[in-house]
Amino acid sequence: MFGTVWQDVRYAARMFLKSPGFTAVALLALALGIGANTAIFSVVHAVLLRSLPYGEPERLAVVWETSSRRATRHNVTSPANFVELRDQTKSFESMAAFYDWRFNLTGAGDPVEVPAQVTTGNLFSVLGAQAALGRTYTQEEVEAGNTNVAVLSHGFWQSQLGGARDVLGKTVSINGEPVEIIGVMPPEFRWFVKENSRGGKPAAMWVPTSFQITRGRYIQAVGRLRPGVSLDEARAEVQTVAARLEQQAPDYNAGLGVALVPVREQLAGELKTPLMILLGAVGFVLLIACANVANLQLARAAARSKEIAIRAALGAGRARVIRQLLTESVMLAVVGGLLGLGVAAWGVDALAALSPPNLIAAGEVRVSMPVLGFTFGVSLLTGVVFGLMPALEAARFDPNDALKESGRGSTGGPRGKRLRSAFVVAQVALALVLLVGAGLMIKSFSRLQSVDPGFDPENLLTMRVDLPATKYKEDAAIVAFYRQAAERLAALPGVRSATAINYLPFYSGLGARTSFTIEGREAPRPGEEPSTDVRVTDENYFRTLNIPVLRGRTFTAQEAAEKRPVIVVTEALARKYFPGEDPLGRRIAVEMEENPPMLEIIGVVGDARYDKLDAELYPMVYHTLPQLTYNAMTFVLRTDGGPLALSAAARREVQQIDRDLPLADVRTLQSWIGESVSRTRFGTLLLTVFAGVALLLAAVGIYGVMSYTVAQRQHEIGIRMAMGAQRRDVIWLVVGHGLLLTAAGVALGALGAFGLTRLMEGLLYGVSATDPLTFGGVALVLSAAALLACYLPARRATKVDPMTALRYE
Repeated sequence: MFGTVWQDVRYAARMFLKSPGFTAVALLALALGIGANTAIFSVVHAVLLRSLPYGEPERLAVVWETSSRRATRHNVTSPANFVELRDQTKSFESMAAFYDWRFNLTGAGDPVEVPAQVTTGNLFSVLGAQAALGRTYTQEEVEAGNTNVAVLSHGFWQSQLGGARDVLGKTVSINGEPVEIIGVMPPEFRWFVKENSRGGKPAAMWVPTSFQITRGRYIQAVGRLRPGVSLDEARAEVQTVAARLEQQAPDYNAGLGVALVPVREQLAGELKTPLMILLGAVGFVLLIACANVANLQLARAAARSKEIAIRAALGAGRARVIRQLLTESVMLAVVGGLLGLGVAAWGVDALAALSPPNLIAAGEVRVSMPVLGFTFGVSLLTGVVFGLMPALEAARFDPNDALKESGRGSTGGPRGKRLRSAFVVAQVALALVLLVGAGLMIKSFSRLQSVDPGFDPENLLTMRVDLPATKYKEDAAIVAFYRQAAERLAALPGVRSATAINYLPFYSGLGARTSFTIEGREAPRPGEEPSTDVRVTDENYFRTLNIPVLRGRTFTAQEAAEKRPVIVVTEALARKYFPGEDPLGRRIAVEMEENPPMLEIIGVVGDARYDKLDAELYPMVYHTLPQLTYNAMTFVLRTDGGPLALSAAARREVQQIDRDLPLADVRTLQSWIGESVSRTRFGTLLLTVFAGVALLLAAVGIYGVMSYTVAQRQHEIGIRMAMGAQRRDVIWLVVGHGLLLTAAGVALGALGAFGLTRLMEGLLYGVSATDPLTFGGVALVLSAAALLACYLPARRATKVDPMTALRYE
């Protein structure tokens, strides 16, 4: 058995070498199809399938608050609610809390801002994670008061501390407080579960804390289920606890619910659907490549009909012929798979280079053993898929007919023609589905980019400063620093104006959303209070960003420097809560502190987008820094020329006030907007590339079938020309047949696209998943490509010499 298989392999290799053109085209199509699938599967494996660096991760669930009164799907919780959930639920073995923060680190070179997480002492034990070097902290030592310790990420240890083994026991200063480094986590460990990680960075440091039992919502939580407890059982229990908490504090916990999200699902976040769509898209590309190669195999089998007949006459049975042809197909697929690995290796590097931040981390996506197994499986399956039908068809020969000098072989008969036509129709249909998907994404992305953010983002430089609370203890000192720094920055040559704001537009989707009351109106029921987003800024903000003042005025310099009872609101707030009346002079109390004061509305400004370009415009109020003092603020500078050219000078001005302050996120505001749509851009680009490859493969498939048809019908064409057929008649004979197949493929593909593109509705903005213009435009593009693919063989057919063609042997 082995000997005959080896004989088949050697014979197949000789046949491939005898047909270099066929072999090259087939291998190219397969390498593109298999390589694209392998590259995308590498990303899918890294994001969705790879083993997680936690102990028994299937027992871990992230705990979020929800609200039936407001559109809060996954909201942070308060330490008070966390403690109640931790203590009252029996489904969880343990539960830990944490929140993302940033520290100013000194004592290890130049001052640097470090993304960190502040956690309860049991975070690592809940996750089941161990340090690679040293140890992690525990709940017991935190309860004993030992909170001045830190655990580092492997990347931070390498980049900032040079991977020094004596790092354990070393003391550094974070925000002016000394902490001892006690451990370094493994390279694969990451704990970063925020759904919208734009602008955020994976934690480089973990420090413990003893949370104060407050009502402010700012922490996240994770729990480890007890053995044998299902997630549904835990969900039922936490909803019972949530109902109890609502009864205990109806004003604060109105409509409270709790969502439990499996940790793998949380880490994948909103990436799962786009990745599945891309994986489906490259699957379509591979199917088109298979159809292409199958068509080539059919044509080649027709040309080899005499060879197959001779083998049959010498005793080869039908099964033996099928095995030989399948051996050739599998060999093609395996070699194509090996070439595809090269394409995939290049593709993974390209994906990592083109991907948006925090989507594909450097080194995380690679061609690993599971990926190699996937490629091997896809290669074998591909070989069988594209080889089986041609092999079965080739084995249905009539040896007597094939051995006649005039015989053409059964694969050149009606059944073979129908098969080749069916493959062409399938290629066109699959290509149309991909092209429609790409067209919808391109149109959606174009409309998204044309959305007005509500301000002028050109020539704006941003830089973030976080004042350590140990050094800037008084609100007056914080206000004085930011006003002094803004004045110095505004005085720089090339700077038109400078301002500061607590949450920058398009930075991480961060903000403060709370309720407020309107003076003179009846108090609403709990959970039905009007709500608003809150920003803190100064008198220069609206002028710096060119946000229009629609009514009234903005803050004066004195109001921005002192605590005055005034506030500025957006048009969305005025329109929603003061319909048909003038909000100027009205007073509201915003629930950002205990017993909030009434603040007079002095101005209404235009709406600005702070999260996403496609997000709903939400009501917003602007406070001054003395009213709501934040340690962390972001400077925004409007410049005359290129903003980044002033970054070094701006850094010097700030550090002349306090040389221990690092400046972070020094970049343009335009880049923040670009990052907010980077995932959409990335997905659109990939889908467009795959659709382009599909279009090319479909056109090549049509061209191949038409070329083969011309070769097979050369005698018929010669007779037609001898009898007076004109050049246009011959062209239409070939083109008409090709366009008929294309029309069938377009019709079939339109039906498929109509159903499949509905899966993309959540990824589209301003365009329907069944947009008729996109469907019609794609059909025209595909038809034009098919017309060109048909015209070239048709033009060659007109050059047939009737006398030569009529020498029918």
